[in-house]
Amino acid sequence: MSDKEYPYIDLIYNQQVDNRFIIQKKSIKQRIDLLKNLEKEILLHRDEIVEALHKDFRKSKIESESTEIFPVLSEIRLFCKNLNEWSKSKSVSNNFVFFGSKAIIQIEPKGNCLIISPWNYPFQLAMMHLVACIAAGNTAILKPSEFTEHTNSVLNKILGNVFESNHVQLLYGEIDETSYILSKKFDHIHFTGSPNVGKIVMEAGAKHLSSVTLELGGKSPLVIDEAFDIKKAVSKAIWGKLINNGQTCIAPDYILIHESKEVEFVEEFKRQMEKTFGHDPKESKDLARIINTRNFNRVKDLIQNAIELGADCPYGNEYDGYELYIKPTILRNIPQEAEILKEEIFGPVFPILTYNSIENAIHYINTAEKPLALYIFSNNKELINNVTENTSSGAVMVNDLLIHIMHPNLPFGGVNNSGIGSSTGYFGFLDFSHQKPVLKVNQLFSPTKFLNYPYNAFTQKIINLMIKYL
Repeated sequence: MSDKEYPYIDLIYNQQVDNRFIIQKKSIKQRIDLLKNLEKEILLHRDEIVEALHKDFRKSKIESESTEIFPVLSEIRLFCKNLNEWSKSKSVSNNFVFFGSKAIIQIEPKGNCLIISPWNYPFQLAMMHLVACIAAGNTAILKPSEFTEHTNSVLNKILGNVFESNHVQLLYGEIDETSYILSKKFDHIHFTGSPNVGKIVMEAGAKHLSSVTLELGGKSPLVIDEAFDIKKAVSKAIWGKLINNGQTCIAPDYILIHESKEVEFVEEFKRQMEKTFGHDPKESKDLARIINTRNFNRVKDLIQNAIELGADCPYGNEYDGYELYIKPTILRNIPQEAEILKEEIFGPVFPILTYNSIENAIHYINTAEKPLALYIFSNNKELINNVTENTSSGAVMVNDLLIHIMHPNLPFGGVNNSGIGSSTGYFGFLDFSHQKPVLKVNQLFSPTKFLNYPYNAFTQKIINLMIKYL
C-alpha cells in the first residue's frame, strides 16, 4: 500500500462515509430519478463519448455506440423498469418448527462502495457497475484506469452533472492513488481487471473484511466442431476477437479446432480478412488500436516469442508502433512453452490448437485455470453437452461470441481465477445489496417455548420427533 497521503481522497471518502446513511434512505423513486437523469446526460454527451473513445483507442463510432454506450443505456432502462420489484422484501416459507412465524428477506444497501474499473471498456464497465451500485442505494467512489484520460474526462463531467460528490465521485490517479484508496475501509469493493491485481484487491478487502466482487479474465477457449460450417466459424471468430482489437476479457483467447479443419480455417480466415478489411487492414476505420505502447510491446513480444520457439505464422506479424497497430495474426503449431499459451493475450492474435477427439480438447481446457467464458461452435447436442458438463467456466455460449454479457436475465462473472461473484442486471443489484433475513416469531408456537430450560423428558420427546420427522 502507498506510504503517501492524499488529503483530497480522504475528504471525498469521509464525506461519503458520513453521508451513506442519508443515501440509503433515498426512496426507490429518487433512485430511479437519478438513473433517468444519468441516462439523459449520457445521451446529451453521446458525441463527446464517441470522440473520447476514438482518441483513447481509435474506436469507430459504431463500435463505441454498440459496445460502450448502448449496454449502459440498456442497463439503466432495465433497472428503472424492475427496481421497485427487485427492492421489495420477499416472504419465504416456513417449516413446521416455525409454524405461525413470518420470515422475510429484506434488501438493504451495503453502504460505501469502491468501484475500480479497467481501461479496455472505460465507459461501459465503469457505468454498468455504477448503475447497480446507485440503484441499490450506496455511495460510490469510482476509480477508472489512468490509461483512458479522454473517456475519464467525459465520465467526470457526466457524473458531476448528476451526483453530489458525497454520493458519487470519480477519482483520478495511478498505482499510488489506487493503493491509497484500497487502504480505506469499504463496505463493498467491485474490481474489474487482471487476476494478478485481483489478488491485491482481495487482500486489501480482507484487511477490513469488506465484501469483494472480482471480474477477472483468463484464457477463454473457442471449441470448433469438425462438422460446423467453417465460413460461419471464421466470420464469428473475426468479429468476436477483433472488437476493441482483442482487448476484451471475454474474447476467445485461443481456438481449439479439429485437426482435419485447421488448414481450411486458416485459408478461409485469409479470404474473409481481405473481404472485410481490404488488402491492408491498417487502413480500415473499423479496427481499433492497442491502448498504449506498453501493451503494444507486450502483445508483439508474445507473438515474437512464439515464432522464435517454432510457431508458424500464416497471416499477420506486421506492426506499426507509431499507430499502435498490430495486424491480426494467426499462429499455428505453437510450442507449449510459448508465453502466448500461458498469458491472456488482450490483442488481435488467433492461436490455433488442434484436437483429434473432443475428450482431448476437454482435457486441454481442464489443465488450465478456469476461463471467464467458454465458446462452442457445434450443432451436435451430445458434443455440446459433453463440453459443457465436463468443464468449468464463468459462462458457456453456444454458436456465438461475447453477447451473453448483454442478456438481461443472466449473471455475468467468473469462477476462481476468472472471478468471484456475479454482476449485471438483477445479479448486479444483489451484488451491491445485503439480503438481510428478518424472522418474526409467533409467541404462541415459538420453538423455544418447547426447547427452553429446564430440560426434561418432554423436551427429549420433542427433540426425538424433530430428528425423526423434520
